[in-house]
Amino acid sequence: MSSPKPETYSHTITYAAIIAVGYAIDIACYIVLAATGVHLYVAYFAAFLVGGTCNVALLRRYFAIGRFSLVTDVALTLGSNGLVIVLAFGVYIFLMTALAVPHLIAKLVSNIFSVLINYYTRRRFF
Repeated sequence: MSSPKPETYSHTITYAAIIAVGYAIDIACYIVLAATGVHLYVAYFAAFLVGGTCNVALLRRYFAIGRFSLVTDVALTLGSNGLVIVLAFGVYIFLMTALAVPHLIAKLVSNIFSVLINYYTRRRFF
């Protein structure tokens, strides 16, 4: 069994660092919105839009230039992530309602779920 090429690790680490920044922005936005009284569901989606847009911009700047224009890349990414966000939102609601998980922890868990799917999607199609 051979080891992956070293540049694979470098790309994965770079990608992970960029995504971590984008998700930190997402979480920060969610915390601020929730703390100011915005309904949690609205805060969830607003934070997704802000974090998703930041992720696209950061990925294009530091990871790789996309195959598409920036506007097209943002639209396609939010669209493909939009499908994932519906599933992640389901996880978020389930955790809060069925398991009584606090909303911030539910947000973090659902974000972990979505980042795994989004990583695969971006690597495969973008």
